[in-house]
This record gives sequence, C-alpha cells and structure tokens, in this order.
Amino acid sequence: MKQAFHLASRYLIWNRGQSLTVMFSLAVMIWIPLTVRMALHQFEREIAARGKATPLVIGARGSRTDLVLHTLYFEAPPAETVPWSEVDRINQSGLGTAIPLHLRFRTQPDQAGRSAPLAGTSPEYFEFRGLSPRQGTLPVLLGDCVLGSRFAESSGLQPGDTLLSAPRNTLDLAGDYPLRMNITGVLQESGSADDDAVFIDVRTAWVIEGIGHGHQEVNRETDPSLLLNNTDDQSVTASAAILPWLEITDENRDSFHFHGDLDEFPLTSVIVSPRTEKQRVLILGRYADSGSRLHCVRPPQVINELLNVVFRMEQLIRFASLAAGLVTAALLGLVLRLSLKLRAAELQTLFRLGCSQATILTLQTAEIILLAVPAIAIALTAAAMAADLAGKQLRMLLF
Repeated sequence: MKQAFHLASRYLIWNRGQSLTVMFSLAVMIWIPLTVRMALHQFEREIAARGKATPLVIGARGSRTDLVLHTLYFEAPPAETVPWSEVDRINQSGLGTAIPLHLRFRTQPDQAGRSAPLAGTSPEYFEFRGLSPRQGTLPVLLGDCVLGSRFAESSGLQPGDTLLSAPRNTLDLAGDYPLRMNITGVLQESGSADDDAVFIDVRTAWVIEGIGHGHQEVNRETDPSLLLNNTDDQSVTASAAILPWLEITDENRDSFHFHGDLDEFPLTSVIVSPRTEKQRVLILGRYADSGSRLHCVRPPQVINELLNVVFRMEQLIRFASLAAGLVTAALLGLVLRLSLKLRAAELQTLFRLGCSQATILTLQTAEIILLAVPAIAIALTAAAMAADLAGKQLRMLLF
C-alpha cells in the first residue's frame, strides 16, 4: 500500500492542475452544507440558551416576537411603553424579581459608523445575566455607563473615557439632548448580545429622554449673555440659553431632578424572574386579560416558534446543497472517467508489466484518498472559520 500511495502522489503532482481542480471542487461540495449546518446549530444554541434564561417578559401588547427580540437582543423598541409602576407591582407582590429595561437610545456613531444600544436597567440585570466587570466597576452614579466587551474592543474605549448618547431626532432642537456619560468599566465577554451594548442606570436613560435634568446655577457672576435681567435689587432672570446639563459631574449631580409621577415613567419592557413554577403561572394569569394594554410572554415559547422557521430554512438549504452535491459528484465522476480513458495506455502498460487488476484498483483508490483527505481538511477549516460570521449574518437577517 505504501508503494501505491507513492505512485499515486507522483501522478497527482505531475498532473497538479487537474488534481487541484478536483480537490477544491470536493472541498467546496463539502464546505457549503457543513458551514450552513454549523452556523444554524450555533445560532440555535445561542438563541435558545438566552431565551431559556429569560423566564417572562412584560411589554406593551403587540407582536410577541418583536417584544422578545427587543428584550433579548436590544432591537428597535416597541411603539408603546411600560410604566414603572409594573416593576413595583411585581416586586411588591413577592411573585418574582422585576428587572426594568429602557432601550430607546443609542450611542453616537463613531467614524466607522458603529454605535451601540444604550440599555437602561437596574443592578439586578447584571446578577440575572451573570455579568461582571473585566475592568473597572458597574455603573453606580447618575451618568455612569459600562461597556460590553465587543463594543469596547471595536470602539477602543476604556474606563475613564467618556461616551455621548445620540438624540433620536437631530432636527428637533427642543427634544432630548446628548448626554456625555462617564465610562466606569468593561464587562467580561459573555458571548451574547450584552457584549455589543452599553449599560446605564434606568435613571440615566430618563435623563437622556428629558424626564430628568439639571440646571446651571444662576447668579450675578453668571455670563451676561445667559441673563435677561440683572437689576440692582439682587433680582436675576435667566434666559432660554440656560439649557439642561449635557454632562453629569460631581459639581452638578445634586441639581438633577425628575418631573412627573415616578409610577408613569416609561420603560420599554420588564424582565420577570419568578422563584417557582406556581409564581410563574400566577404572573401569566395577571396579564391574561386580552383587554389589558400590557401582556406577559414566555421567551422560550416564542424562541421555539422562531426556530421552527429556521429549521424550515435549513431543510431548504439542505435540499439545495444536496442538489449541488449531486451535480458536483456527477461532474467529478465524468472527470475521473475521462481521466481513466486518457490513461488507458498507461494502465495497459502497468498490466503488461505484471500489475494485477487489484493493484491498479489500489492505485486509483490511493489517488482518491489523497484528493479527498486534503479536501475534507480544507472544508472543515473553512467551515469553522465561516460558521461564526455566517451565524452573525443570520442573526442580522432574522432580527
């Protein structure tokens, strides 16, 4: 067998053009379905694991899928909001822990156009997701933020730097103002959507929305261009140029305050973690009324429905890959057959020299093995490299 592989390798090297063509054709035929299968399975594992780790989600009544994807992957927020009173209602009932989420803003894009969702939440979220800082600390004060690992790597930001929020409407001069936030830390990599987000306290999100704000101190030493009236009787009148602070510092933090009823302050969704199965059923029952403005959904159930769509897509791709594989195999068979016809004189010479039909078959088998093994290695390597990228593109396509 050693001699057969030696002769086969010499033949393949001599006909290197034909050999490389056959080898890469085999590699591509194996690589396409393998990459699709690996990418879909990776996507299935990631989305199923994050869905199972999120027992219940409360949000405005509408699309269950949109609500779950918004909560799990920080997608576009729903049109309607959830009042803060729902968080207090769940926590005071003792049926579970309510974790608020406010996801209506993003960071300002960098020069490459990259930005991250600003996730306003509470300290319970980090414990719920098992997130801990790799550098620095979690947000403690108003105006602090912590970066997901992938966003920190792509942006080059680190603790001690600052980050600006992006206004929802840059043409609305009376709308929300960009807030310069202090980066206090970078989270450990979790392999989830949390790696691409920036986390702030929910109160900071309300400041960005304009519900809470601070003002400059106005006195006789204030810039005259910011004053309408400055009389001798110590009366000072501020002009419209006194705008809310764009940065929260130790000097002005005490001046920030909120207007309105706290119970009505907006959230985009609420994650609920019940302690027992009975509590989960009781919470679902509270929001079962179809006339209610809010509803409670089970992310694992919604994710399973979404995966059914993915499985149908996988079957279609598998069928297409099988058809392409059959066509490629037929072409390769034709190439091998033509090769044998071209080598008829060579094989006849080997037979006349004393080589049996079994020996000639062994030589041909050795050639096929020498072509197939590198092709499989190339396909496995390329599939491993492409599966992660393909999984990301699949998430972007579906979400």
